[in-house]
Amino acid sequence: MNLINKDYIEKFLSELVRLPETSTMLEIRHLAEKEGYPILRPSTAAFLNVLIGLKKPVSALEIGTSIGYSGSLILQAMGPEGRLITVDSDEDILETARKYFEKQGVANRVTLIAGDGGDVLHHLEDSFDFIFLDGPKAQYLLYLPDCIRLLRNGGVLVCDDVLFYGMVAKDELVRKRKITIVKRMRKFLRSLVENPAFGTTIVPIGDGISISVKKEVEF
Repeated sequence: MNLINKDYIEKFLSELVRLPETSTMLEIRHLAEKEGYPILRPSTAAFLNVLIGLKKPVSALEIGTSIGYSGSLILQAMGPEGRLITVDSDEDILETARKYFEKQGVANRVTLIAGDGGDVLHHLEDSFDFIFLDGPKAQYLLYLPDCIRLLRNGGVLVCDDVLFYGMVAKDELVRKRKITIVKRMRKFLRSLVENPAFGTTIVPIGDGISISVKKEVEF
């Protein structure tokens, strides 16, 4: 049961949207469905594709590689000049993603980093036009200061799953084992929307997605 949108709306959108998926991206999606790997929902993927197409970033950072579907989408939407750094703590998953990047001929445009997202972010010194945050949900708040530091003025920060099965919006939906994640996500969203460096909106598609644009002024 979808707790963000009505099931019939999600089904309609999934059947309606036509993602520019390569044959390899379809292969990744089928593997994810078979093995249970987390990848973007079709409605979220379509939204992300349009957003990146509008922004046309040259440099992008992704926290949470999984098996490479979202990275493939980002690279395709960026165009041939775009470069991606993607981070995941699971080296086996990263190796699977690497093989899919190579299969699509984009391996020369992507740098894969194995490690804890917080540690990697803290040590990065590059700046980015686009950051996609899709790692451990309980760590989003921890990641935020470095995301602000690494994002160029006018850059876009997109965070996935910010409504977390609807639990973030309604106490009655919160499962006991998820209380900590929900509390941290609520604090993260408040910090995000109240941060003077950003203009932020939250869209209730997929499992909730936030979009923040870094203002072109210094704070």
